[in-house]
Amino acid sequence: MQPLNKKHVKNLDQNFIKKDQSFKYRCTQCGEWCRNKPLEDRILLSTVDIYRAAGMLELEMQDVISRYCDMVPGKESMLPLMLMKQRLDGSCIFLRKGKCTVQDNKPLVCALYPLGRMEFLNEETGEYDFHYYLKDFRKEGCHAAEDEEWTVQQWLDRFNVEPYDDCVKLYRELGAACSKLMHSCDTDEEKREMFGTSFYMMFVKYDRKQPLKEQMALNLAFVRSLKPSLFFNLAGN
Repeated sequence: MQPLNKKHVKNLDQNFIKKDQSFKYRCTQCGEWCRNKPLEDRILLSTVDIYRAAGMLELEMQDVISRYCDMVPGKESMLPLMLMKQRLDGSCIFLRKGKCTVQDNKPLVCALYPLGRMEFLNEETGEYDFHYYLKDFRKEGCHAAEDEEWTVQQWLDRFNVEPYDDCVKLYRELGAACSKLMHSCDTDEEKREMFGTSFYMMFVKYDRKQPLKEQMALNLAFVRSLKPSLFFNLAGN
């Protein structure tokens, strides 16, 4: 989903919360929220999620993908999408004896919970900023306790979320660029080749021991260089 302009905030039925505001939540690690997700609610993993898991598990990113992900093609984007695998009993592939094996580096959507976030255009800076909201976790069937108080900032720090904010934005840009290239292909053979290139540049061509942001920026530059006319105004050349 594309980031929204801040003027649309009033149209959203979300409980937005500032970083210095607090909420009460303590995960009891019951594992219930990590089981029996319908297909439409399965966790979609980004480059950032796979990189974080690779570091935690001491695996290469491609190994994380082969062990823990199902790849499906996006219907509209035409991109390779990584869905977190589920076991035959419907539980999350990272769940062991009811506990998360990547707790400190779990996927960002899991790390943020019970918070959600959206991007809005900051009209003063021209950049997109994250805005956070508190989910109604009781209605969602979460069995968390409410005996610990956190500010949003403390929660983000607890799971090391913000250091990856630029990477999340780069992932969106990289996906948009790859999707644009996919839609520019004329033949099935071209689409198959570009699909493989998109998979490689979005999820594989990374060293888990090196900073992610610089690697993503290089991959984005390479993808855009494949068909410069799609991304750059070359009228003056």
